[in-house]
Amino acid sequence: MCPAFCLTDYKVQGQTLTAAVLDLKDESTSRARDRHNKYCSVYVQLSRLRSSNGLYLLRKIDMKDLKFRPHEALTAEMERLGKLEQDTIASWAGR
Repeated sequence: MCPAFCLTDYKVQGQTLTAAVLDLKDESTSRARDRHNKYCSVYVQLSRLRSSNGLYLLRKIDMKDLKFRPHEALTAEMERLGKLEQDTIASWAGR
């Protein structure tokens, strides 16, 4: 017997885990979340682990279960911030 507990992806943000059992199966009817939210959820769940050695899947997944993308507005904002960073560095280098 092994003691265990459940955490939501929201609760594990900022934590580092050595092992986790994850349910990454994409069920279009579950949780009524859009593709961007599913992308963020999967990202948070997978990025909390120290290594893939601690990753255990609750159910078998297919590649279609992992085909999510961030929202286009988020991608555009990340590009804008990257350009702003480059412009700022260039401005400071010219001084």
